[in-house]
Amino acid sequence: MKLSYPAVALIAVLAACNPASAQSTTDILQRLEALEKSNADLKKENAALRDRVRRIESTKQTASAAPAAYGSAAGSRVAPGYAAASMPPVYKAMPMGVPPGFSWTGFYVGAHGGYAWARATGPDLHIDQHGGFGGIQAGVNYQFWGPLVLGIESDVSFGNIEGTTSLVCGNPGQCGTQGTITFKVDAFGSFRERVGFAWGPVLLYETAGVAWADAKPHIVVTACSQGDNNCTPGPFDDRRLMTGLAAGGGIEVAAMPNLTFKAEYLYLDFPEKNFLAGTNQKGSADEHIHTVRAGVNWLFH
Repeated sequence: MKLSYPAVALIAVLAACNPASAQSTTDILQRLEALEKSNADLKKENAALRDRVRRIESTKQTASAAPAAYGSAAGSRVAPGYAAASMPPVYKAMPMGVPPGFSWTGFYVGAHGGYAWARATGPDLHIDQHGGFGGIQAGVNYQFWGPLVLGIESDVSFGNIEGTTSLVCGNPGQCGTQGTITFKVDAFGSFRERVGFAWGPVLLYETAGVAWADAKPHIVVTACSQGDNNCTPGPFDDRRLMTGLAAGGGIEVAAMPNLTFKAEYLYLDFPEKNFLAGTNQKGSADEHIHTVRAGVNWLFH
């Protein structure tokens, strides 16, 4: 058996200090063997401890290589020794300015129907009209800066917006012009811009532009004032293509990726028209039309 220098020194000290009662060499060697055995166990424990330290350091390096997967965005710290697979995933928020999942950009076509009420007003003319209508529309949208939507739309409608009233003489009490006038608008349309704000599949918008309408007065003169050379008894049919302005707003909702529904109010203003052909109309009249409509569009993204 090979003895270390400390063991030899220990034997020499024991022999010098108590030579009379010194233990035998065999006893000393047995104690040294026991001491070396305990040292071997200590070496094993130290080796196991070093191996554990290496594993901990390896786990720390893995965690620092992928901080986003360990919840660093939430400000949490990962305890050493936990595997990366055991950590829950962290999802980053969508950056500001990115459009929602549904986009309003694209070309669309559709149809609509609604109700209108109108009034023609002048110095000697006052006619209230009302009726239903239906038609088609087409347009294009472009969504940018996140929720902002800019577009143009053109529509045409056909219906029967009609009213009847009695003729009014230019000088009541001095003339005897009598009859009726029926005022009818059977076609109208507009070309408008649309500017809106979108919350995903919901779009609120305003709209404005130019408008046109085909007006058809039907006049029946039953009696004329004496000496009024501009008045002739009989029926007269007239026609006026009116042009003016349109403004309004609405809401549009996407029910499916390509199918949208809308509700809209639109005001049409047509100024200064002479509607009483064959009579002595004192001055021109304005026509104002209010419309409410519901429609459906098919959007081509």
